[in-house]
Amino acid sequence: MKTFLVNKGIVYSYDNFLFDINQTENYCPQFKSDDLYLYFLNLIKALVYSKPLVLIDSDINFAEIDKLDKKFLNVSESLQNKKFENINEIIKNVENSKSEISLFTSGTTGQPKKVIHTIQSLIRNVRKSNQYDNDVWAFAYNPTHMAGLQVFFQAFLNLNSIINVFYQCRNEIYKSLEKFSITHISGTPTFYRLLMPFDKSFNSVKRVTLGGEKSDTKLYNFIEQIFPKARINNIYASTEACSLFSAKGEFFQIPEVIKDKIKVIDNELYIHKSLLGKSESFVLKDDYYRTSDIIEWVDIEKGLFCFKGRANELINIGGYKVNPSEIESIIYQLPHIVQVVVYGKSNSVLGNILCADIVLERENRITELSIRQYLKTLVQEYKIPRRIIFVDNIETTRTGKLKRV
Repeated sequence: MKTFLVNKGIVYSYDNFLFDINQTENYCPQFKSDDLYLYFLNLIKALVYSKPLVLIDSDINFAEIDKLDKKFLNVSESLQNKKFENINEIIKNVENSKSEISLFTSGTTGQPKKVIHTIQSLIRNVRKSNQYDNDVWAFAYNPTHMAGLQVFFQAFLNLNSIINVFYQCRNEIYKSLEKFSITHISGTPTFYRLLMPFDKSFNSVKRVTLGGEKSDTKLYNFIEQIFPKARINNIYASTEACSLFSAKGEFFQIPEVIKDKIKVIDNELYIHKSLLGKSESFVLKDDYYRTSDIIEWVDIEKGLFCFKGRANELINIGGYKVNPSEIESIIYQLPHIVQVVVYGKSNSVLGNILCADIVLERENRITELSIRQYLKTLVQEYKIPRRIIFVDNIETTRTGKLKRV
């Protein structure tokens, strides 16, 4: 029996998965779960029956999502049960599915935005071939995010084994790499930094992919040490447009097939609406979507470029994008707050940690703990500042705006 998924020490085979698909007569259109097997089972059920599906982070706060009715969460809906002869029949149905899958951005401009994709857009970059038959994937992403879905479909459509290492500690990941002879890993730079320092190498790993954050030479050198047999590449993907560009090192290349759908205006990247999912939140300029990513051309003719940063003040915290103004607005709702500035501070493990400098009214009793507890009721964990400092004053710019550190 070929292994489908190893999750929290439990091994599920493709035979188990086929049996459960055939036995189940319902699915949940709006699904939230921290059980990866149930999550994948519900996802595939929706696809093979061409049903719509809304995917929700297991830790997401409903106050952050517009137009989502919590009372329908994990409420099952009946299916006209089919019987599939084998897993390949399921794969064929997945590839031809008419489902619309709804994802949410990580709230980069305040509220997370709903984006709808078809299976065709989600799997357009999947490589499917007999040469991938024996690949073993480490699953190191949030499964409700675009990157997690892309890894899942690459593995599932090739009947590969998936080993869940998301949220595992360094020693547990090392054990999984060795025990399951993992061949492919895709994760954020933060994930790979968690594997530091270098202790031993793993020769089974053939390909390492990074995405979601800016990488650096030090990290690449470490990856080359720990995975000496692996090819390393970088992926540019977003909830809005799925995977678009890949890079070997820091230079990305625009594929020839979408070259006419990419524009750069004032060093900012724009992509054509035909590459996007569907969303009411998209604001287009002459049919092009502004990504807010600033790039620098390396070779225009070859379509080579590198990313230089964001056009706004968003902060990457472990692969998630945080809008500091959003957090400031929430903190301001507390009593005794005179002034607050939220900013990112470099951290060797997380890339950045979120910090907040706060000016309080005199002789008040508000504490760092009470601010964190308040934020916890309103936002996701990664949006809560790790470091809160009470200061006498906050420096402003020449225009009177708060100066971010």
